[in-house]
Formats: sequence, C-alpha cells, structure tokens
Amino acid sequence: MGDESLGPGFDTGTLIQPTLRKLVCRWMESAGLHTLILPQVWEELTRRHPASKRYSPAQAWANLAECEDAPFRWVQWTDDQECVADEIRSRFTQACFPLHAAFQIDTSSDAIIISQALTLGTDVLVRGDLNTIDHYEINMVVERALGPNSGFVLTLDDALQRAFRGGEEAHHLLLLALTTIAPPRPEAWGVDEAFADLGKLRTAMIGAGLRQTAIRLGTRWEQCRDLELALAEAQELAARSNAMRFERMRATWHREQTVRGSSGRGCSN
Repeated sequence: MGDESLGPGFDTGTLIQPTLRKLVCRWMESAGLHTLILPQVWEELTRRHPASKRYSPAQAWANLAECEDAPFRWVQWTDDQECVADEIRSRFTQACFPLHAAFQIDTSSDAIIISQALTLGTDVLVRGDLNTIDHYEINMVVERALGPNSGFVLTLDDALQRAFRGGEEAHHLLLLALTTIAPPRPEAWGVDEAFADLGKLRTAMIGAGLRQTAIRLGTRWEQCRDLELALAEAQELAARSNAMRFERMRATWHREQTVRGSSGRGCSN
C-alpha cells in the first residue's frame, strides 16, 4: 500500500462517520500505524457550522489534536507539496470525476484529497462510487503521470477485501469489527446479543458502501469455530485499544459538554 510506514489516506466521509472511523482506526492500529489525516480532510473535519449551543464534532476533533497519544497522524503540508498536488490535479480529466465539469476539478474536495495522498506517495481509500469518483480512470492517469509505484485510489470496501483475503486474515477482520461494538468489560456479551449487534453493524456498513465487507462478516461469523472465545477476545482488544479509548472519550465529551454547553474538557478525561 504505497508508503507502508505512513499508511493510506482516507476521505472525509470515512472519518466523519463513526462506524467507518472506528473500523479504519482499529485496522490501522492493528497494523501498528496511526490513522493518517490529510490536510484537506482535517480542514473539513474541523470546519465549524453556524453557531450552536450543541457540542460540535469539529470541537471534538480540535480536542483530539491536543492529545499527544491520539491515534491519528497529521502531516506538515509545505508549499512545495502543494505545487505537486496542483500538478497532479491538472492531470485529472472530467472522466475521473463524472459529476464535475472540467473547470471544477481543481477545487473539488475529492480531487484535492486524492492529490494530497498521491503527493505523499500513499494510497487513498474512498467511499465514493463510480458515479462520483472513477478510481479506475484516476489510477490510469496517475500511473501514466507518476509511474506504477505511485499511490493509487481504492474504494474502502475493496481495500478491506485485499487486506483480509481469507483464513486467519478474514477471522481477524471479524475480530476488528467486533472490537468496534464490544461492550466494556466485565459486562457480559452473549452470542445472541453479539449476533444482533453485528447485524446492526452490517446494516450500517451496507448503508456506508461496505457491502462486500458486511457480507463477509456474516459468513465469517457463521464459520467461526468458537464464538464465545472470539467475543471475549474482542472485548479484551477493545479494552486495550487506544483507538477505542479515544472513541469512548469522544462520546463522553459529547454527552457531558452538550449538557454543560462548554467547549470541552480536552484530554483530561
């Protein structure tokens, strides 16, 4: 996957959606990586909406940036890198982004995110379907412009299938998914309850464009030799996971600060 020490980039829709964010953060964590946040994605995640008394997701992201042990990685973006990204975007054709006119591509959020990842030499995993981002067309342009060893654009669903092809790898995918929904220890998590929870997760995944992943989680559940052991392992992983700790912290900020109407407690929680 491009620069393996850096890890792939993700689009804003992936990191703003809790179901997908938890999954990719746990995936990166299991690979020994921080979850990369591209500059354009960061700008969009922290963009404040019109004044509201409610505690905002943008505020939560700003709090996370102050935490030394956050499971995310930010990059220092330079003028030279911006020039490279501009050059990459100039190569994109209207066929790469079917819903955009040619003159709109340079300022398209999707095009900017993809060009930033390619500038860093890493892959970018997107939620967009072929109606909005034709990643086959983009990858052809990129390979011709940057060479076959450059980063590439993949859908998140396809990337997960490549990363967890079968056997123990596929079982690991099931564990990753279960970790994102496991109740805190020592709360019991029976097989029937976990099956219902997984069903809700799979439904959410299908709605978020991860249809293949959702189907495979169902088949891997059916083929799991010891579900009780898998559930116990998922709870143990969730308890040790720094990524899931930050998800719990984020939920606490929203729950407490929405009531209090304050700016958040930062990393003291």
